[in-house]
Amino acid sequence: MKQINNDKKYLCLSEEIEKFRKKALKQKQRYSKYDLNKPVSFWIKKERLLNGLGKELTIILRTKGCYWALEHAGCSMCGYIQDANIDNVDSQQIINQFNYALDNKIEEIENDTNDYVLKIFNSGSFFDDNEVSKEVRSHIYKKVSEISKIKEFTVETRVEFIKKNVLNEMLKSLKNKYIELGIGLETVDDHIRNNYINKNLLFNDFLKVVKLCHEMNIGIKAYLLFKPPFLNEQAAIDDCVNSIKTLINHKINTISINPCNIQKNSLVEYLWFQKRYRPPWFYSLFECFINSLNKEDFKNIRVLCDPSGAGTKRGIHNCLEKECNNNMKNILRNFILNQDLEELNQFDLECVCKKKYEIQRYHI
Repeated sequence: MKQINNDKKYLCLSEEIEKFRKKALKQKQRYSKYDLNKPVSFWIKKERLLNGLGKELTIILRTKGCYWALEHAGCSMCGYIQDANIDNVDSQQIINQFNYALDNKIEEIENDTNDYVLKIFNSGSFFDDNEVSKEVRSHIYKKVSEISKIKEFTVETRVEFIKKNVLNEMLKSLKNKYIELGIGLETVDDHIRNNYINKNLLFNDFLKVVKLCHEMNIGIKAYLLFKPPFLNEQAAIDDCVNSIKTLINHKINTISINPCNIQKNSLVEYLWFQKRYRPPWFYSLFECFINSLNKEDFKNIRVLCDPSGAGTKRGIHNCLEKECNNNMKNILRNFILNQDLEELNQFDLECVCKKKYEIQRYHI
C-alpha cells in the first residue's frame, strides 16, 4: 500500500516508532516448532451478539505478524508484534493452531444453549496472504460452516487486503453465518490517525470498503482508539464522541471502543515512562458514551468495549484503588451486555478520585 505523504515533522514520529520496533525485534526470541503448532491463546466468555446475549470463542493465532509493523514501524500504541513469529509460519502449523483451540472447546460449545460468535485474531490481517494463506482461510471456513452454534464470524484486517474476490470466497463457505470484518479505524480524524497513531489510512478509503462490504451483506466492526497519544482526557472525549456519531451516520454495524493501554516496546510506553501519557480514566469513557449515544442508536448498531488491562496502571483506570476500578469494570460490562445507557448512571459508585480527575482532564 502506498504510504500517505506527511510533513517532515510527522515522518519523524514514524522514525521514532521504528527505533522501538527494531530494538524489540532484535531482542525477541524465536518460537519453537512446538509453539508454532499451538495458538497464542483461546477462551470462551459471555459476549453481546447482534440479537442478544451469547458467548464468544476467541482464538489468537500466531503468524508472521502485521506487515505494517514489520515494514513500516506500525502503530504508535501497538505491541502485538511481540506475539508474532516474525518469520513465515507454515500454513499447516496455523491450521494446527486453529484445530487445537477448536478441539479443546467444541464439546463445550455443542453442549451449550447459547449462540456463539467466533473471533479470530492474528496480530495482523486475516486477508494478508503472506500472513494467513488462502489454504488456511479455506480450512477455517469449512470448519466454522459445520458448527451450527456459531452464528457470527469475525476477523480483522487492514483495508488494503479487502478485495471482492476474497470476500466472495468467504461468503461462499459461510452462507448461513453473519460475517463481520474488524478494521482498526481508530478515529474519523485523518490527522490524529496518521500523525499521532501512524496508521496510514484515510477515512475515505475506509468508507470505500464499507460500501463494498455493505453491498455484499457483510458487516463492519470499526475499532476506535480511546485516547490516542498526544491527546488529553477532554480531547480524547471530543474525538471519540465525534467518531462514534460519524460512524452511526455511516451505518456502521458494530463500534468497538478500545481504551488505549500501555503495550511493551511501543512509542506510547516510552511516553508513559516519561510521564507524558496516562491511560484514560473510566470517567472519560463513560462521559464519551453518554454524550455520543441515545436509546434509538442501539436499534441499528452494537457497541462493544472490552479493555485490555482494565483497572491496572497500564490500562484504563481511575485511581488504583481496587474497589473503585472493580465498580467501574462492572458498570462497563453491564452496559455492553445490555446495550443500556442507564447502566452508566450509577454515580453513587463514584470515588473521591473524581475530584482529581476533574483537575487533570484538561492537562494529561
